[in-house]
Amino acid sequence: MNQVVVFYNPFLPELKISVNGKKLSPYSSLMSFQHQRLEKWSDCLFAELYREVNSDYEILCVSNEFTCEWLEELANRNAHCISFVSQALPMDANVYERLDKLEMLGGEAAEESIIIPVVNVSNNDEMTTAVYEVLEEQGIFEDISDDGITWTDCPLTTVEIKTFDANNELPYDAPVVIALCESEDDYIRLDTDAPIYALVMETETRFIKRQGTKLYFSVDPDDIGKLLLGIIEEEALCPFLSQLSYNFPAYEKEFLTESEKEDLELVCQASPMCTVTLPQVCDVGRAVELDVHIFPADSDVALRVVTDSSDIVDVDGCTLYPHAAGTAEIAVYIGDDPYPVAIEVIKVQQRNLITDISLFPSALYMPVGGTSELTLTIVPESAENKDEIRWSCDDHSVATVDFSSGVITALDCGRCFITAYTQEASKTITLEVQPEIEDIICPCSFLELSVGEQKEWKYQLIPENAYGKDFLRVVSSDRNVAEYRGGYVLGNGLGECKIYIKNQSGSVSRELKVSVKKRKKFW
Repeated sequence: MNQVVVFYNPFLPELKISVNGKKLSPYSSLMSFQHQRLEKWSDCLFAELYREVNSDYEILCVSNEFTCEWLEELANRNAHCISFVSQALPMDANVYERLDKLEMLGGEAAEESIIIPVVNVSNNDEMTTAVYEVLEEQGIFEDISDDGITWTDCPLTTVEIKTFDANNELPYDAPVVIALCESEDDYIRLDTDAPIYALVMETETRFIKRQGTKLYFSVDPDDIGKLLLGIIEEEALCPFLSQLSYNFPAYEKEFLTESEKEDLELVCQASPMCTVTLPQVCDVGRAVELDVHIFPADSDVALRVVTDSSDIVDVDGCTLYPHAAGTAEIAVYIGDDPYPVAIEVIKVQQRNLITDISLFPSALYMPVGGTSELTLTIVPESAENKDEIRWSCDDHSVATVDFSSGVITALDCGRCFITAYTQEASKTITLEVQPEIEDIICPCSFLELSVGEQKEWKYQLIPENAYGKDFLRVVSSDRNVAEYRGGYVLGNGLGECKIYIKNQSGSVSRELKVSVKKRKKFW
């Protein structure tokens, strides 16, 4: 049995039909109804479906209550529609709730009322009065009179249902006209381009027929209120909502938060929205995580990502795995919806990519405020993606590293890790940021020794972990007299000299006076 899904969003409008889980061909006659209101296609839908599948079918109708009840009535008359099941829209807020949301976001109210003309074709005033009384019982209309009834609490507009004589000129901008008839054979001739709903008072509520722009319904008087509200929603308020949403003032949008902007996009939507960024080009061996954004954020939706060439691009969840050079079509769907939210033909290319990274030195020491660069080598040297090398630091309180150039700036004492990476390779080194030398503590400032004698002389840095201890300069003013080696002063010859110890910049220094005398002889 053919399974047909009819999804109708009255707020845009939008009609989507799938047959056996597949979307319609763009050449299908049903595609002409894609953006038309319900009254344009409801009575011919079933015949067109049979022409499409050439066999019997079952229908799942996903829409609002008014649409589902109307189509179910027609389905029951069609021999080829074996079963009809209705389902509420995923986002089933009614048009009044949506108008209220739009008003809260800053939508501008209409300057003029929406006027729904009511024409009593049979000239039966009792029929008109009875209709207005039933509408009044809905609790949303007021100001009932012989001329009509008003709905003042509708968000962003006022709806006026007004009585007109068949010979009177009807409002040119009326979205719909209600004709009250005693029989479906009543002659109806009205000068209007709006759809005409001809309501015949009987004991059963059902759709009778279409005749041009006129749609005939038999109506149980007890159902008149529900039917009229459904007609007003479909033909007047839903188009009004769509227009207001489309024409939302640009200056108001500037002041909306990102969440509010999403709410604005959702005002006319019947199901959650999804934006997916698909790449146009990707590389063999490089996995690509799709950028997916679903709103509302709490939507319980499942995405399907489908490839037409799994030997070129394989799919796992929302991740693409390119295996070989070539092209593949990637489509993204929400649940079982056959209409993709995104589709792209992706080119997969084979590139000579970096497979290994080396850094020198393997450990780096820097003073607070200093800058440095590491020596980087790659394998292979001929790799095409040298410009893709990026840098990171795991602790920005200690140091920062330029994302693209790799220049390191030391900020505060501590240890962190600097990493150079591409998608395929990475290398990490340790960076230790040390304080500057504040002082050098020496055991004495004068030393006397004999020729050939050595004495221990060890200094201490303040602080002990100061940067530059490996760069201290210890020099003698006359090495022929004395010199410093590995914590000892050596007497080389008779005389006096000075041994200086200073940091790399020369900002901190100390000196040792040395006197070398003849070696004493002992007999």
